[in-house]
Amino acid sequence: MAMVQQRPVAEAIAILDDTRPLIERLAGASRPAWLYTAALHPADEPQRLSELRSFGILDTDPDEDYDRLVQLATALCGAPMGALTFVDSGRQWYKSRVGLPVQQVAREKSFCAHAILESDRVLEIPDVTRLGWADAQPWGPQGPLLRFYAGVPLTTRDGSAIGTLCVMDQVPRRLSEAQRDGLVKLGKTVSALLNLRRQVRVATLTDRLTGLPNWFHFEAEFDQRKPDCGMVCFARLKTINQINSAHGFRVADALIKQAADRLRLLGERGAVVGRIKRGLFVLFFPHAKPAEFARDMAPQIAASLGRPYEVNHLSLVCPVNMGFASYPDDGRTLDEVVNAADTALQVAIEREQPMAFFDRSVDNVQSLHYRLEPQLRRALEKSEFVNYYQPKVELATGRIVGVEALVRWMDPGRGLVPPGDFVPALETTGLIGEVAQKIMERAVRDWCSWRDAGLTAPRIAVNVAATQLRNDDFVPSLQRALEALHGDPSALGIEVTESILISNMDRAIEVLKRVRELGVPVAIDDFGTGYSSLAYIVTLPIDELKIDRAFVKKITADKAYEGIVRTCVSLAQGLNLKVVAEGVETESQAAKLRDLQCDQAQGFFYSPPVPAEQLVKMLAAQPFRAA
Repeated sequence: MAMVQQRPVAEAIAILDDTRPLIERLAGASRPAWLYTAALHPADEPQRLSELRSFGILDTDPDEDYDRLVQLATALCGAPMGALTFVDSGRQWYKSRVGLPVQQVAREKSFCAHAILESDRVLEIPDVTRLGWADAQPWGPQGPLLRFYAGVPLTTRDGSAIGTLCVMDQVPRRLSEAQRDGLVKLGKTVSALLNLRRQVRVATLTDRLTGLPNWFHFEAEFDQRKPDCGMVCFARLKTINQINSAHGFRVADALIKQAADRLRLLGERGAVVGRIKRGLFVLFFPHAKPAEFARDMAPQIAASLGRPYEVNHLSLVCPVNMGFASYPDDGRTLDEVVNAADTALQVAIEREQPMAFFDRSVDNVQSLHYRLEPQLRRALEKSEFVNYYQPKVELATGRIVGVEALVRWMDPGRGLVPPGDFVPALETTGLIGEVAQKIMERAVRDWCSWRDAGLTAPRIAVNVAATQLRNDDFVPSLQRALEALHGDPSALGIEVTESILISNMDRAIEVLKRVRELGVPVAIDDFGTGYSSLAYIVTLPIDELKIDRAFVKKITADKAYEGIVRTCVSLAQGLNLKVVAEGVETESQAAKLRDLQCDQAQGFFYSPPVPAEQLVKMLAAQPFRAA
């Protein structure tokens, strides 16, 4: 029916500027039923509504970018009214509006519902009252009289029209050719912005491999439900790395997707399911009680994930470890109960058991960290923590334009200790802040020595821990570290992970603003790993985005990952931020990043982290510069 209806509408659009009454031109029908918006739907209506939902834009707060585009459209067309609208199943909702008294109107009163019927043309109505059937006061008797309407459809990449950019007036009129052309171009700009933001939203809220929520999305779902109690579960595919080594990453990825599909069935029963990384999933079961859950649901999850997986004619079994914790008994916030579930998972792993429930009396990983604390304090006192530096290379020139300072432990008895063996313990015991401060002070001394040696000393990025941002002395200590440079901030930059920012956004913004007031630039590290959101990226006082190595690793093998990196670069450029790619390991990855106009790169392709004396030789030789 919808396909049949579109032809008369097209005829109506074509003759609206004729001097004869519209009704006479429509086969003599006085009030044709097909003209009512309530009866008009695009042929792809179900898909169109699904596309609209995927943008996550309905009922959201005002947005300055969209507001400016609507204001520009009304100024261009000399119209007192304008809007960015989205046509929902039963309503037209205004994301941005100028001169309109209400936020939404019923779809049957919406001219935009007519405009979306043909996604490739402008609907222009010189005089609404000549239509006969139309309501010239769609916003109610107290609203303005509507005489003129012009709307350009907003289309998705699949071609569905989800709304319009429209202008309106209280007097009959027409657009000039220049105005119509400008409105069309503005509509394409809005569509491009919508599609870009959706791509970033999907990349940052959804796990690319499985389609499950990532951590940030999982956290938002938990907060939205506001449960009074429930059970949290960490589920880990125990041998996924071994399967990856034996059969390749595609087989391992296919197995992970099948595991996600099995867990997704739990979502249909009310659970919130997310994927944290590789073979690790997080689940929340609202209203579940510990005793009943341990008896019924936990064995079901274990049995489901324990069944063989059929991948490429292979029958694979992947054992599972699970850790469970009760909310709010084991933690009054999501962070606390998730930490408890993680502790239970570590117990299950250590004991080689399929599952474990959180027990405060159990000696767990955290206790191991605390047993390491005396050695870490001794190492801090004896300056055993040393700086290693990894170059940041300007992709356009190959010059070393920056370095990242990374901590290493030079233990007299064990030699160089890998960071994974002691950094988590530094975080658990609260020593990470003191160690990070020492690393920053050492970085300033090294920078001065490079400068004094006549080298072009690159800016050193130091990582900032959550405890540092919470410490009122952090900014003063940074200021003191810069005193050796006589106030020159060109030696230092700081890097902060997304998880640290999310944990206390208001505090993070306050501290980072003060850091930038000192002239020290700020970078977001590991961008895109599960927390990213346009809602805060555009407001944070930052200068640089570092694209996580997980995306860079597959940039040449998977078009989807190339698209994500392309989007991140475009986003950074749109916000006037530098963009750095982490984990570059091959020439082809570096070449692809150059093609995408990424600013800088770091990774083992250029150099692993090296001691200061080795970096001095690299600064002098500049081995990556193009001939």
